[in-house]
Amino acid sequence: MIRKPNYILMDDHGKEFQEKSMHSINLTVNDGDIHQFVAGHIPSHWHKRLEIFLLLEGKVSVSTGDNTCKLHAGDGCFINTEVLHSFTADTASPCLYRSFVFSADIVGGAPGSIFDTTYVRPLLENGASFLKFQKENGDTIYFEQFQRAFTACVSEEYGYEFSVRNALSNIMLYIASKSATVTKRSIPSVQEARLKKMLLWIDGHFDENIRVSDIAGAASICTRECQRIFQQYLHYSPVEYLRRKRIFNAAKLLSDTDRPVTEVALGCGFSNPGYFSRQFRELMGSTPGQYRSDARENL
Repeated sequence: MIRKPNYILMDDHGKEFQEKSMHSINLTVNDGDIHQFVAGHIPSHWHKRLEIFLLLEGKVSVSTGDNTCKLHAGDGCFINTEVLHSFTADTASPCLYRSFVFSADIVGGAPGSIFDTTYVRPLLENGASFLKFQKENGDTIYFEQFQRAFTACVSEEYGYEFSVRNALSNIMLYIASKSATVTKRSIPSVQEARLKKMLLWIDGHFDENIRVSDIAGAASICTRECQRIFQQYLHYSPVEYLRRKRIFNAAKLLSDTDRPVTEVALGCGFSNPGYFSRQFRELMGSTPGQYRSDARENL
């Protein structure tokens, strides 16, 4: 079953929940538009599965750790396991994409097998954190096999799982060979671990009156270091990240519930409904009421 997501389910550590799939294999297939997510942004998250991505239309920025890469229509990318990453639409026009998020076991088989030890495990442990693919750079096999896997998932004909596994295996073999020529992935830095702690704390307290020192305290660091880490990895100050977190949560509540706007504002950490409306309009481009109305019309 192909998903058309408009949110990312995450646990308290920013790790993406693995949703139960209609497939008998550990695979999630996405087909959508980055603009389906609030403010055209898939927030920073991570997962233990591999991800391959193809941008069909538009322009998108992909952030991995403290690096950002621009993708244009026709480009693809690979994201290794446990890499903190996000996607942001860089144009108001549709940013259509497809992606596979899957367990390495699909390709590697049983732990200790030659497929696992010779090809998959080295990629997971020492391969690149992120790779970009372009047809003009000779990455044709990536795109051909991606389409083959997606077509098989759409048809779901008897035995399609074998076709998907074969196509993903060809992609992973190509990624492993290309990864051998680039900088190896590094162990997540101390700063990244601290960021995850602070994001966890914000998720549990964003509806409260909090200060930057409170956020910094969650990782046992000073406010200056807190500011630096947020700018390095998320390109926002802690205050701006908190503001966006609150408004994005408010937008989801406005779309998914009938709760009054004042109640939504208070529940997302805004003590003044008027201030909430101004901040919401500045970021989302419409008032909370207009946003709710538009969201209902687009259902």
